[in-house]
Amino acid sequence: HFSQFFTAPLVLNPANAGDIEGDQRAALMHRSQWQSAGSPFRTYAMSYDVPLFRGRMRGRYLGIGTTGFSDRAGSTRFGDTQGSLSLSYALRSGDRTLLAFGLQGGYGQRSAVLNGMRWDSQYDGAGYDENLPTGETMASSTSGFVDLGAGFLWRGETKGGMQWRSGIAVMHLNEPSVALFGSSEDRLFRRYTAHAELRITGDRWTWMPKLYVSQQGSSREIIFGTLMHRRIGQDSRYTTDKTSNAFHIGCFYRWNDAVVPMAQFEYKRKLAIGLSYDLNVSKLRAATHMRGGAELSLQWIGAFSD
Repeated sequence: HFSQFFTAPLVLNPANAGDIEGDQRAALMHRSQWQSAGSPFRTYAMSYDVPLFRGRMRGRYLGIGTTGFSDRAGSTRFGDTQGSLSLSYALRSGDRTLLAFGLQGGYGQRSAVLNGMRWDSQYDGAGYDENLPTGETMASSTSGFVDLGAGFLWRGETKGGMQWRSGIAVMHLNEPSVALFGSSEDRLFRRYTAHAELRITGDRWTWMPKLYVSQQGSSREIIFGTLMHRRIGQDSRYTTDKTSNAFHIGCFYRWNDAVVPMAQFEYKRKLAIGLSYDLNVSKLRAATHMRGGAELSLQWIGAFSD
């Protein structure tokens, strides 16, 4: 999971494909978790998306995007690597509102690398001897799967200028089998996701409260908090050029798990760099010393002429 969930748009919801002010968007994410408790969990994600025919379709558009994702855990590097394609269609539902529907399809691999692991039979009473036989018949294993998802996005703006956005998505619609070592029981449960945010512009600061909720099997995740953002410099008063910078600061809370302070810097309304850190407040905090996970995000939104 990502604490900066809003900077991983296509991992969050396929209906987000093409929902940008510019012509194209690229995003990179990296997360390293539980470094203090042993071998860390590392997650990487990238995405690129564009809105098509927006000028010709009078406010409507077709969105297309691609996503790459890798999640690895522990010394066996157990986890998933996946690539997906997202398609969306957006239409105006009123003077100030827009509806978008999205579909996602992809192919992934689940794997575990057992070479180099230490087994009980390799301890000879005095210490570990890598030359001793493991006595294990399991080998490194890989399993491929097709994964499907769908989502819905609704956004708009009030007459007073407050912007809002909300969406729902269902990932792993087909509940693919990700079994390793010959088992047929291991499947990816459907993940149901809801997300919402506001953008409230004040005289000096803009407030952006956000909420994320997901349910997958018996696992539930709830993240909520807010970012505050302030512009540095001014945009042109005489042209359409918008070149001001901005900085964002805020804090989020993952229910029963972590407090997440975060900061972002936005360069000329195009490039945004974000950094956050999970301060673990769960029952594991005694073992982790409250050290959870660091997360780095990079997002670029631009025009084709850039």
